[in-house]
Amino acid sequence: MNWITKFILVACTALAIAGNKALAHISYSNRDFGTLIISADVSNTTQVVSSGFGWADATDADWGDSHRGRFFRFTLANPLSADHSVRIIAERNLNTSASGPNGTFLPGFSLFSGLAHTTSPLAHDSSALSVQWLQQQFGTNSTGLGGSGKEGSFNALGDWSIGNSVSTSLINVSDSLRNLTYIGHAADGTSADFGNAVGIVGDGTADGFVTATFSGLAAGDYSLFVGGANYAAQTTEVLTTEVTTYPTYGVNVTVGLVPEPSTGSLLLGGAALLAILRRRKG
Repeated sequence: MNWITKFILVACTALAIAGNKALAHISYSNRDFGTLIISADVSNTTQVVSSGFGWADATDADWGDSHRGRFFRFTLANPLSADHSVRIIAERNLNTSASGPNGTFLPGFSLFSGLAHTTSPLAHDSSALSVQWLQQQFGTNSTGLGGSGKEGSFNALGDWSIGNSVSTSLINVSDSLRNLTYIGHAADGTSADFGNAVGIVGDGTADGFVTATFSGLAAGDYSLFVGGANYAAQTTEVLTTEVTTYPTYGVNVTVGLVPEPSTGSLLLGGAALLAILRRRKG
């Protein structure tokens, strides 16, 4: 291989890596549900997720890469009353152009209080502040980012933090650390799909659809991460050349405020059921 060919390959590889890193920043662009209004669901139907394992991978002890899924946001103007909750639905979209096998995506999501950065510079896993935080929490005597033992900053089942350093070696006045506080999660399927990490609750049916409701939320901003719940896909989807790439999948996400059944309604429903059972026995 002559020096010209080598130069072209190195240049192309550098561009590809730079492009890959550009995608590694947390963004809510076109994924802001705004302030939720009672009985007004907001649906986002055009999102594409990188990899079928992004959510599941972040449920194990070494966490995961924050850009192997999509971040959404919404705001609650007031604390949720006892008779309302936030409903979240994630389902695969078979009509969205994506490279992954059609009909195989299993969604999982985690809800957090707080937001990553919403304006430039945006946060990313390998920023100086992100790595520094991981080192402070977990030490420097292992593999992963900065020797912290973590693959990335994203924790699907607990609290985590991420910084927005422009450089991986210098920290400037624009940099800051954002904390995301875990609220809860939902996953499509069973442990046969998303693995045996402690604390995961699945919906029991791997059908490309998962939903959950969250009550008692305070007023404020919330982040929602949606990604793939197929843990084993980590070993089947990796395409390693000079840059690691993954299949993509379409996903629909809907968020809204919904009424909780009142105590009176539950009592009436129970009474009606008892009446039906009595008539059947008679």
